[in-house]
Amino acid sequence: MCIIEEMKKTAKTVKYQGYYYNLSHIIEIMILGILCRLQTMKDIHFWAQSRPIKEMLRENFQIRKIPCYSHFTNLVGMIDSDELNRIFMEFFQKLVETLAGKTVSIDGKTVCSTVNMTKFSSPLHIASAFVVENGITIGQLAADAKSNEIPAVQELIKLLDIEGATIVADALNCQKKTAELIISGGADYVLAVKKNQSNLYDDIAEMVDFKRFNKVEERESPLEKHTKIEKGHGRIEKRTAYVTQDVKWLLEREKWAGLQSIGAIETQNETRYYISSRILSAEQLLEFTRREWAVESMHWQLDVLYGEDRTTLHEENTQKTLNILRKTALNIIRTYRDRYEPKLNMIDIMRKCLFDPVFLLELLRRFNDCC
Repeated sequence: MCIIEEMKKTAKTVKYQGYYYNLSHIIEIMILGILCRLQTMKDIHFWAQSRPIKEMLRENFQIRKIPCYSHFTNLVGMIDSDELNRIFMEFFQKLVETLAGKTVSIDGKTVCSTVNMTKFSSPLHIASAFVVENGITIGQLAADAKSNEIPAVQELIKLLDIEGATIVADALNCQKKTAELIISGGADYVLAVKKNQSNLYDDIAEMVDFKRFNKVEERESPLEKHTKIEKGHGRIEKRTAYVTQDVKWLLEREKWAGLQSIGAIETQNETRYYISSRILSAEQLLEFTRREWAVESMHWQLDVLYGEDRTTLHEENTQKTLNILRKTALNIIRTYRDRYEPKLNMIDIMRKCLFDPVFLLELLRRFNDCC
């Protein structure tokens, strides 16, 4: 099972309280349990000890001994999360094959359960890179806190082969150095702008308003406009995009590498502003800004499917390991679903894994074929 085999390379045989254990077996049990939507290590350990699962583990993974629960949790804590993350990133970047022509949404998520934990000097915050077209995560890096997400995202960009991609990110990551790293990596960016970049924000807002409402400017150098009405979640949303490539009179344009377009999206409640290194149409701006939220769907799945924000583990390394393994499971299931059973939702696939070990093995075999 290709990704499991790769992750087993991080593991070794360890001696713990007089007993010898193979950490690769612990990784296998954890991934299999998470594929079944088991949320806690206690759930996974209990599941692995059931008779049919014991037989499946013995016959297919040569796991003949399962440690007691206290040993099991301590062994999970011995897994090197940094090495596990390195293999995760290498494997899934190869699976995607190329990011050229694709959109990578980058954003951070705080593990809320760590906010009030005394063992954490600050809440655990993890920045992730999500390939929208493939629906999978290709990398993540932990930051000490949300305030440190900016350098974490910049380091993550350095680790990814982003050539030919378009990077979309929220206003927190609208930074001159981030834009420069994206351009030097051979990619483009579409970045939201808020008042953390007050001069840029004010210039764009003034420029867009001038072009919209000045009669001469509207006639000689108009904004491109596109409106889209979308229905969903019991409401109708109207979004109107305005775009121009007339950026020569922006005071800070030279400080933003590759800047070619600016734009705004107007909704019923607010107007949001954007910069891009691409020559965007108004329709493209609407599409890219919608893709920015794709990474949030993955964060939502971590919370809803796996209860990540309720994970009460006090060890930072274990929290990071669980985050990586959960994303691994989501990537496996999403890849399988898109290739073989697009009519099934991810929860149903997880439910089938839980109640049918044969299907669980088949899912892994088919994912292996995709690799």
